Amino acid sequence: MTPSPQSKKNILPPGNLEPKNRSAQACLCSRSFVSALRKTIVKEKYFKRSLHTPAHLFINDYYYFITAGCYHKKAYLDCDGKKEFLYKTICEELKRYFCELHGWAVLDNHYHLLTKLKDAFSLPKLIQSIHSKSAISMNRMDRQPGRKVWYDYWDECIRDQEDFYTKLNYILLNPVKHGYVDDPCKYKFSSYQFYFKEKGKKGLKILMRNHAIERLEAEDDF
Repeated sequence: MTPSPQSKKNILPPGNLEPKNRSAQACLCSRSFVSALRKTIVKEKYFKRSLHTPAHLFINDYYYFITAGCYHKKAYLDCDGKKEFLYKTICEELKRYFCELHGWAVLDNHYHLLTKLKDAFSLPKLIQSIHSKSAISMNRMDRQPGRKVWYDYWDECIRDQEDFYTKLNYILLNPVKHGYVDDPCKYKFSSYQFYFKEKGKKGLKILMRNHAIERLEAEDDF
């Protein structure tokens, strides 16, 4: 069973990506926005740092690129059933937290999401819920109760519309990058088919040419 594509309502490309908060607006113009806005962000509680995770910039009702990986990069998502369950869980939890899904790809040991978060501060709870439910299911399938499945996740606030489409392009081509297929249209566990139907072959070629992934420095050594 192939996962059903996202509804057109939830996957329309964004128009104006500029956040309403003035302090957050600068993140669209600077690659080093975390350091540049540190004092302001701390004051407004958008910035969070812990000893074991990277810094986060939390902006409500805004777009994020998310990557999560399996523990020790093990291929725990090694069959269609597990990938289908993870995708279903992601959709259910995003809906529960009033988030939109604009792009996704699930591979054997990690996944990528491009989503609009209604409440950015709820992101840790959202990911924890996705990982908890999917880990229980996968461990049941493999008869490995209590096994640690997920390692961590990384989130990045989208800077501007160019950044949005570059990361979307990266997600769509991720199965090719990792050698699963030689053509993204052959991989069913991603949002490629949705965009293929929505934009057509010519439209996708333009998207990939105008927003080349060579411009993207994403953390993905899986």
